[in-house]
Amino acid sequence: MRAYEALFAGLVLAAGIVYEVMARQMPRGKLGYPGPGFFPTVVGAFLVLTAAACLIQALLTGRSRGSAPAGQGKAVPAPRDRQAVRVGLFVSLLILYALTLQPLGFPIAIVLFLVAATWVFGYRRWFPALGIATGLAVLSYLIFVLWLKVPLPLGILSDVLD
Repeated sequence: MRAYEALFAGLVLAAGIVYEVMARQMPRGKLGYPGPGFFPTVVGAFLVLTAAACLIQALLTGRSRGSAPAGQGKAVPAPRDRQAVRVGLFVSLLILYALTLQPLGFPIAIVLFLVAATWVFGYRRWFPALGIATGLAVLSYLIFVLWLKVPLPLGILSDVLD
């Protein structure tokens, strides 16, 4: 059993259940006219299902990821210490994102977060990463602010986007 993976999946599952319970307390509306709880309910359900699947997988398999013989096309994972550094950097980015969300605003903060996260996970082509992050920020703005009417902070862009 992969104890750390099972523990992490269990923690994510518990967080997902709490998130889903909180989302269900919000009005969901209908598909054509979604309420503020519609998207959180969908995300919560996806989080619970995904975490449950990961927990089951971690409990059922005893093999480590890197145990396949060489040459069978299986990617060799990064050493554990490198993975820990990546996780630490990613958590730091999440905290930094939360701290900059109000002053910078959602569009700028999410673009910076996504570009930095792609760098943390090994993608080093800045121009495509910036394009993808900007596209996701625009799509998120359209979905959350314009369609779902979620009042995301606009920060320094409030005069331009309001």
